[in-house]
Amino acid sequence: MRKALIKSYVDQLRASFGRVRLPIEEEKLRSLYDEREYRGMVCHIRSVLCLDVPIRLGLVNKGGLPNTPAWIEMPMQMFGVGLFGQRTVTMYIRKTFLAESVFEQVVLAIAHELCHIVLYGTGHVLAKQEEAVDLTAMLLGFRDFYVTGCRSSNRGVISTVGYLTPEEVSYAAEYMTYG
Repeated sequence: MRKALIKSYVDQLRASFGRVRLPIEEEKLRSLYDEREYRGMVCHIRSVLCLDVPIRLGLVNKGGLPNTPAWIEMPMQMFGVGLFGQRTVTMYIRKTFLAESVFEQVVLAIAHELCHIVLYGTGHVLAKQEEAVDLTAMLLGFRDFYVTGCRSSNRGVISTVGYLTPEEVSYAAEYMTYG
């Protein structure tokens, strides 16, 4: 387990974003998930993260890096002075991921991708560190979704999502809360 890395990243993220946020309410997201209203989930999570960025959602069968459930494309010029929020970000989610994943995994995948925008938009030094993106989502209120969804069983198949192991997620959740 990478305890030192997690502590370092969490401490840097806390210095930028403050204390760990209260857990996000599940009810609205669960309702949207049950209706397969993924666009609504993206919009709700974007709102929770206070992101004022237009987001286009593409549900895809192919593209992106192999074995990635979701990814975003952001125009680099969107981060110039006065340009943030004026350019559209595209989020892609694999249809197979949506079909095979449980609720918490879908939430954490969306939160992870939107936290890329949070980190890039603030010019954070950890913006390119995937583990830090997971930790940012956890810090900003999605901790419980990570704890439940980072390793989950759907139809008897155990799968993991994210860049932290289930043990690292548990450690990070505890460290964020009490460390």
